[in-house]
Amino acid sequence: MRLLGITVGMVAAVTFVSGVAQAQDIEVVYSQTSPTPNVASAPHSSIPAALGFWEDAGLEVQNNSVNGSTLAVQLTNAGTSHFTMASVEPLMVAQEKGGDVIAIYNHTREPIYTVAVPADSDITALEQLNGKRIGVLSLSSGAVPFAKAMLAGAGLDPESDVEYLPIGLGAQAVQAIQTGQVDALALWDWAYAQLENAGIEIRHFTSPETDTLLGLMLVGNGEFVREHPDVAVKLAQGIAKASLFTVTNPEAAVRIHWEHYPESKPTGIPEEQALKEAVHLLESRLPKYAIEGREVEKFGGFTEAEWNDTREFLYANGVIMEKLDIDEYYTNDLVDQINDFDAASIIEQAKAYK
Repeated sequence: MRLLGITVGMVAAVTFVSGVAQAQDIEVVYSQTSPTPNVASAPHSSIPAALGFWEDAGLEVQNNSVNGSTLAVQLTNAGTSHFTMASVEPLMVAQEKGGDVIAIYNHTREPIYTVAVPADSDITALEQLNGKRIGVLSLSSGAVPFAKAMLAGAGLDPESDVEYLPIGLGAQAVQAIQTGQVDALALWDWAYAQLENAGIEIRHFTSPETDTLLGLMLVGNGEFVREHPDVAVKLAQGIAKASLFTVTNPEAAVRIHWEHYPESKPTGIPEEQALKEAVHLLESRLPKYAIEGREVEKFGGFTEAEWNDTREFLYANGVIMEKLDIDEYYTNDLVDQINDFDAASIIEQAKAYK
């Protein structure tokens, strides 16, 4: 764990130099990894903005929408953005290349990827995927190395025993499944929820090779985090509050998200159906935001074991070429300050929200 040399008193008292004002006047550039975030992203996009969690903390958060975690981390490393919510792979790749980025907040506390089959499939074990076709978003999707690790753990050669077929998302993916173009899927939580909304029941496989891997995390520009730790705390705390709000009242979170991002609301279907499907999509990720029962029962907390397992996994699958000390990748120095808020009041606010 990288040490930032920060104490609670320092976070409270920090001021800025070089003409930069106090934290309440600073503009924070935060890269979203989709131009139109869907409802599964509500806790780290629409909710903290719409409910004023960032504004009330004195932050003016400017969203910089890009496509994908890789570009978002590159912009954060360059200082074009101060923070992004990203998957772990581009962070480790950037560090390997000498980049100055650091993970400060563990957002999804479980992996988002799994291998799955339609519920009525005759395939009941990963070993039975030998000779089968696995549908993926694209061959560069982060789900592919996860699938390969799961298959290798089941005794298959993930390079030669299966075929990976790009099927996209939405209607294209539904057609690929219904017409038998693919036998299994390697996608992520809300992508499966989309298929379930289309009437395709899904059965998931789990694997010890992937169950302990990291998912999404708040990544900051290293220099900015070191110079402005209180800004990092306030941005992450807004996400923690929003996560708690969303877990408490998913339907309210969906409505807030639609109001904040109107283009994310489905059209051409009744309001009641749209709401039901959106809540289902959001609920596919909610368990990953929960902190109860975790080794670290605090919002944003990492463990050394998670980082060790993830580093070994990405190295074994050729995503990274070098295994750096895990302390280079992350810090828990800010976690106590991030969790220093009145959780009961957030729960009450969520329950009362209309």
